[in-house]
Amino acid sequence: MNLTLSRLAALVCLHIPLQGFAQTPAEAPATLGTVQVTAPVYDAQEARQESSSTKLIVSREDLEKLDAATIGEILRQLPGVSLAAESEGRRGRSRGTDRLEPRIIVDGEALPGGNRMAMRLPVELIERIEIIKNSTAEFPSGAGGTINLILRDVPPTKTGTFRLGVINIDDAWGARVGGIYGAREGETGVLWMGFATSRPLTGERTTSTQTFSGGARNVWAIESDSESGRENSLYVAPRFTRDLGAGTRLTISPFLTFNDRNRVTHTQRQTYTDPVNGTGLTADGREREQEQTQRLNGRLSAEWKRRQSGAGETSAKLTLQSENERKDITLDTFDAAGAPLNTTRTRNTSDGLELSLTGKRSLPLAATHLATFGLEARHKDVEDKKRQTVNGTPSALGAQASAESQEQLFALWAQDEWQLSERHLLTPGLRLQTTRSAVTDALDATVKNNHLAWLPSLHYLWQFNPNWNIRTSVAITDKPPGVRDLSPVVVTTTGTNSLSNPDRGGNPALAPERTATLQLGVEHFLPQKRGSAGINLFVRQIDDKVQRLVQLESGRYVERPANVGQAHETSVVVDFKTKLASLPALSLRGNASTSRLTLEDGALSSRQESPRHSGNLGFDYDHAAWKLTLGGNLSLSSSFSRDMNNSVQQTQRARQQLDLYAIKKLDRKLSLRLTVDNVTRADQGNDTIDLSGGSLASLEADRSRGVRSVFLSIEGKL
Repeated sequence: MNLTLSRLAALVCLHIPLQGFAQTPAEAPATLGTVQVTAPVYDAQEARQESSSTKLIVSREDLEKLDAATIGEILRQLPGVSLAAESEGRRGRSRGTDRLEPRIIVDGEALPGGNRMAMRLPVELIERIEIIKNSTAEFPSGAGGTINLILRDVPPTKTGTFRLGVINIDDAWGARVGGIYGAREGETGVLWMGFATSRPLTGERTTSTQTFSGGARNVWAIESDSESGRENSLYVAPRFTRDLGAGTRLTISPFLTFNDRNRVTHTQRQTYTDPVNGTGLTADGREREQEQTQRLNGRLSAEWKRRQSGAGETSAKLTLQSENERKDITLDTFDAAGAPLNTTRTRNTSDGLELSLTGKRSLPLAATHLATFGLEARHKDVEDKKRQTVNGTPSALGAQASAESQEQLFALWAQDEWQLSERHLLTPGLRLQTTRSAVTDALDATVKNNHLAWLPSLHYLWQFNPNWNIRTSVAITDKPPGVRDLSPVVVTTTGTNSLSNPDRGGNPALAPERTATLQLGVEHFLPQKRGSAGINLFVRQIDDKVQRLVQLESGRYVERPANVGQAHETSVVVDFKTKLASLPALSLRGNASTSRLTLEDGALSSRQESPRHSGNLGFDYDHAAWKLTLGGNLSLSSSFSRDMNNSVQQTQRARQQLDLYAIKKLDRKLSLRLTVDNVTRADQGNDTIDLSGGSLASLEADRSRGVRSVFLSIEGKL
């Protein structure tokens, strides 16, 4: 498998004759003239109904009704995407990835910056969202599934839209401005998409930490953070197409994102002089942290695609991606009297470059088979550096001073859509995937990981009448650890090191997580395309389950991923959307999810998470006479607990959020939109309890105040 990218490119570029695909006997060959490619009207309900695998589709129309500014806000409202409340750790630090977080890709490929960057994308850039709930040969995925964000394409006729708006968050103001313009002239098309956002950063968080000895409380400390600042973002995503004749098209897609964040956090520490009775609260010092972060991510892809008027397609895509991040943090600490103690300056830099090559070929095999073959090859280099001074003196960081990492992937996959009969479709698939990774720290210690996996899948669709589908599938997926999961480098947290705010590091001995999934589902589609509903059951067996555990190392809490043996998971996802026949102006949509995970590792105390539940209920009402649309969404997520090690359990508190919107049409091309997110200012938090030695050792309560945001915008068409 030691193929270079240049050799892989040569393989993909080999000429393969293109055959037609038809459900009837082949007719006499005909000479193809120039095929004018146009953008058909996309029908999300029909696409879901005919998909060979379980796929939920959110159309452009649905995205506008869900009324969110970013992809992250949209995903919180979609069925079964993530059952964990979206949150950040202390001082804006990202938490570890939740096991139910999906793999998010854009036009079939992950963005530089991964899920974090994808969730920040403006919704206006997206044409539709495809939620693939079980693994396929083309899109392998874990428990969270795969989210494929399809960017807007060049329109068949001249099209233009714009949005100008102001944002208010906790009496601080921001703005959003952007637009889309596309046109096609003859064989050439162009689409310009760009958005800029300036958003205030604000928040308050309080952490109460209590420790116990012999059943008596001996320490009770309170730490309060108050954050302010601003985040400015720019997203530019043009697209250029050229029709080359005979159903062939070349598409060039640059993609650029820039993010500039300035955050200031003031921290006040207090302790009770009498912790047993909780009296005598006194000052215990304070901190001021200033963070300046700049991220510049870019992607340039060129895709060659050839289609035929019947079926069958050949495509090849070459993509170059880069990611650059600069983060400067200045931390000033003061004693209880306000006298300065230390000034710590930290600079973190990260530079990454990735080259990928993908190819796909679909062609008919007889009258009832549509076979698809694919290839993926990726190579990624990342260099991380860290410098730190304390009161002007450089710190000896040892292995943490730098890390150079490489990731390589090569995969061949194939699947066959076999039309057994008019109502029965069977889709077997197989993926052969090899991955290699290596990370070298500042002391020249290198950790390598090589892995080869065979990943079969089988999907079955029975359309037993025009309004009902029954689906079942079985798939095996493999999740090799990334270089950051393997790296022994420990990233030190800022603020008080604790169970809920640990340092983070990797585990060089981490093994891949392997999952076998059985899925059963039923879908119903209403007449006149008035809506759909579905219920899906997923049963998973997970080998070498990866769990993030927190342990005490050299007097500090450190969180690392670890394999905790075998696990079993059962989850159910229900979704519906409908337009009532008796009240066509009213549309209802909703979903509910539940999940239970049981671990087979006897070293963990409870050996399971508590059940996790979530749900959404939304509505849209069009008042034609007033040219007014009203809508909203209520999101609910239950509390749940998980083990952080054999004596520590963390409970995420239940959360509910209400979002409302109103759109007033001023004329045929101009509208006014008002959006209010988190109307009730719902907060969130975690409780962490340590029962070392069988008795209560510590208790932490972490609470963040809910923030309401108001967005008023004017939208128009050119």
